[in-house]
Amino acid sequence: MATLKDIQKPYDAAFSLGHNCFPAIYLRNHNLRPFAGVLDWMISFSLSEVNKLLENRFANFLKKENLTFESYFANGLTLKIRDNLYSIDSAHDFLAKNNTPTSWPEYDEVYTKYKRRAERFLDTLEKSDDLLFVRLGGTYEDARRLESVLASLVKGNFKVLLVINGEVEDFTELQWNLAHTCVLQYPIFDMDKLRDEAKWAKLFDGMSLK
Repeated sequence: MATLKDIQKPYDAAFSLGHNCFPAIYLRNHNLRPFAGVLDWMISFSLSEVNKLLENRFANFLKKENLTFESYFANGLTLKIRDNLYSIDSAHDFLAKNNTPTSWPEYDEVYTKYKRRAERFLDTLEKSDDLLFVRLGGTYEDARRLESVLASLVKGNFKVLLVINGEVEDFTELQWNLAHTCVLQYPIFDMDKLRDEAKWAKLFDGMSLK
């Protein structure tokens, strides 16, 4: 079973596996994010769908025929575009000043960017000795499946920091008895709590890039 103490160590790279932008923001703020990952700025509420995306090695991700306009986002500055194959939303890539709900002139640029990020992500998984993945939200079965999927992709060692929702005042460690995954509770739907820099700094204490 992976504990918080186990994962507070140096890594070759760390990646957000989403839910929202906060994992990527705090990885960046604590110098744990060497480059942009695929899910950094996406909305990916379902870990089961993220598992499918990883298992498929991002096949057909953001293909135009699978996309639909969902809504405006970020106070109307961007379009939220859904990949219906994986139920994952692009929230920050399609600027409202350049795109409309029915016309996406920036599509080719966005698709190329994410194809490059996916290739770099998979390449890093094959070439690194120690990797960290951070995810907000998921069930025990999702987490168990994630370990299996990552084990098929990662050539070296890896740890997963999974934070699930809980009505607690601080990060609280749970025992899910998963070999690679440290599970914590925290109010992940409370924006004020998610913005508490001090608590995240304490969480990431001891973690660094080699």
